[in-house]
Amino acid sequence: MDYNPLQMPCDWNVARKHALARRTAPDTKARLDDDDDEEPKKPETCPCCGFEIERKEIPYCDDIKSLKFLGAGFPLFYNFLKFCILLLCLQSLVALFNILSNYHGEFCQQKTLNPISQQMEPNCQESMFLKLSIANKLNNSEVVVFIQKANLIMLIIMIILLQIFRRHQKKLDNQIDESQLTPSDYTIIVTNIPKTLNVNYRWELTNLFQNYAVSDNNFQITVTKVVLVYDITEILAEEAKIQKTLQKKKIALQTSNMKYDCQDVRDSEVEIEISQKRIKDLQEEYFWTNRQFSGIAFVSFESEKMKDLVLSQNTHTLLDKVKTFLYSGKTPGLDEMELQWQAQKLFIEQAPEPNDILWENLATLTQDKIVARIKGFFITIIAQGITFFIIYYLSIRCIRLVYNEELEKRKIGVDDKEKLKNVQMISFAIASTIVLINKLFIEPLMKWITKIERISTNTKFQISYANKLTISLFVNAAIVSYVIDILIFSNIYGFGGFMYNETLIFILNAAIAPLIWLIDPWTLIRKLQRDHQAQKVNDCLLTQKEANEIMEEVDYQLAMRYADIIKTMWFTFFFGTAIPLGVFSSLIGLSLFYLVDKYNILRRRTVKESISQELSWQMINMLEFVVLFNPLGNTAVSLFLNQNFDIYSTLGVIIGLSFQILPIHRFVDSMFPIKNFEEPVSYKKAQIEFDTDYDRENPVTKQKAIAEYSLQLQGITQERKVEYQIMHEDHQ
Repeated sequence: MDYNPLQMPCDWNVARKHALARRTAPDTKARLDDDDDEEPKKPETCPCCGFEIERKEIPYCDDIKSLKFLGAGFPLFYNFLKFCILLLCLQSLVALFNILSNYHGEFCQQKTLNPISQQMEPNCQESMFLKLSIANKLNNSEVVVFIQKANLIMLIIMIILLQIFRRHQKKLDNQIDESQLTPSDYTIIVTNIPKTLNVNYRWELTNLFQNYAVSDNNFQITVTKVVLVYDITEILAEEAKIQKTLQKKKIALQTSNMKYDCQDVRDSEVEIEISQKRIKDLQEEYFWTNRQFSGIAFVSFESEKMKDLVLSQNTHTLLDKVKTFLYSGKTPGLDEMELQWQAQKLFIEQAPEPNDILWENLATLTQDKIVARIKGFFITIIAQGITFFIIYYLSIRCIRLVYNEELEKRKIGVDDKEKLKNVQMISFAIASTIVLINKLFIEPLMKWITKIERISTNTKFQISYANKLTISLFVNAAIVSYVIDILIFSNIYGFGGFMYNETLIFILNAAIAPLIWLIDPWTLIRKLQRDHQAQKVNDCLLTQKEANEIMEEVDYQLAMRYADIIKTMWFTFFFGTAIPLGVFSSLIGLSLFYLVDKYNILRRRTVKESISQELSWQMINMLEFVVLFNPLGNTAVSLFLNQNFDIYSTLGVIIGLSFQILPIHRFVDSMFPIKNFEEPVSYKKAQIEFDTDYDRENPVTKQKAIAEYSLQLQGITQERKVEYQIMHEDHQ
């Protein structure tokens, strides 16, 4: 079937089939089943993306490993989330004793002389939040010391658990790799290839790797596929031109009462056809002449053992890349045994999955990436400064308003019973502002900043986005309040002070995220858009591609979820001792988040990219900062409460810093190595299992490769039918 993404009017049946093909569910693999009772059938595929339409829904209660078809990143994420819940369960043991001892404390009830009103008043405002905080036992140093000792023991337990969890994640990754066949199991990415040679790059690279990539002459290397990467700037420009022309066409249709034979509509269609032909010509030109070749290629081998051998015998260092960059691609001091092409060292690395690649950024020059990332860094700093100032300004304005009012009333001896309600309302407003700024402003801003960095894979994009977002969310939720309430106003447990405000942030942070994901406004908006467009019938102005997209479920954003979780963990362990109620709030919040998010990914989301295990390793690195933040937060609060350094918290800070600096997990990995699994299946047999491949994702070869893949499926189905008929004739 010929597929035209710009077809108008759109075919809603095609769009519905596309939505079925993009569901979060594995395909049925019917083509590979050796079922004696059923004649093999060719699986129906979506003409736009090449994915199978028939898919098997995953039950909600299934193990997280059932998500392995999406790539290792998703099962690893849910395992990560469960581990965070486990850490909070352990910390809640200390928090439970902490809360009970706080509740039976007496500090908040004790009265001291107020220098303004000259009256004896309680140390703390009348609030259950403060009664359950560490402020209520400031006069009981023995219990406080016991809690700090318990925290130190829990710190050591966490370090051990984190090492065990790392190994568990690696084992899970290996199990997924063992059970799942993907193109990256057989493929490397090669960079720094000379770009302007008048040669057949596919043949040359095949020859190079089959004959010169390994030193063992007795082991034959077989290259099965070479996919070249191109600079697609011209294609993207033509696509942008098509979008502008489409808008003209839609306006013409509206003004002409949907008359497709209108002259303006015809003119627009001619312009679109010219641009489409131009794109097709560019694709053919790039493929056959190597114009706009970027010096990057994906090379697939017949077995994973071949790939691993090539990788192990062709290593490089960061210094090699720096020297190559400084010498414009040439690598000075090359050894004869190093794989090279015209004095350019070929850099060989494990390839990402095909649908993990951001093809529009892959060919970006190194110097352009450096400039883009420096720009992104400074924009991040500026954006963080602006959000810091907004929260700081709102907090100070609100606090000063309340304080000035209270001071005036106390000077004239007025006892206003409404003062507590006013302070609580102001505190709630400040906490809500922080949470809403994080949700509505920081998240989209950090995503936009990450986009301008021109990152080449979705995994690296998600890592960069998650890192920025985590730090920004944590700074706004924890550091800003600490600076305003403690450093500026020195108001720890007074009216509208630090303890009260942070407890509110804990509760709102725990409640809002699961609630938003449960309501899922993004899915509701998408459904309204579908219904609105479906009602138009003959007046619908959507192209086929737009109709396909609107019929899909909302895209799943993994980095946003990682950032929310790690920010919660940092925040909880930073202030969990001072505000133990926050530990239970976070525990309940993350548990609800797990239940809701698992339902969302299975029933209300589309996953378009394959995220590798690298994102999980980076997020574990981020999570490990809780080992430092826990004693650091205890020290920071203790310093202002008791005016001295707590010895156990200080010792914890030293342990936390040592844990961050020393390569402990590398030492553990070397002591207890985990053997990687090698796929025994050949590439030729495995490729039919692939949901996608590098040529089916490459913008230059995509359409042609999808068509060839469909024919390949048809041929395999025909072979199965012949086998089926012969088998049943023999039985007769």
